[in-house]
Amino acid sequence: MKTVILTTFYNNVQAHMLQDLLRNEGIESMLQGELSAQVIASYIPGLGIQVLVFEKDYERAREILKTSFPEEVEG
Repeated sequence: MKTVILTTFYNNVQAHMLQDLLRNEGIESMLQGELSAQVIASYIPGLGIQVLVFEKDYERAREILKTSFPEEVEG
């Protein structure tokens, strides 16, 4: 199954909060770059944590993102 990037956070607390919200709605998600962002963020500013979901869940996940983190949604 194909995954797509839902959003990118620069804070692992927010990434985990969204992941919990998605899980509560039955949507699986994965975090990519979390360890890198924590370990070398002080050397490379702007390194983010990508929240990925399965393509089939993208629209539902985006609605949850819009409701919970509206500042992370463009347009």
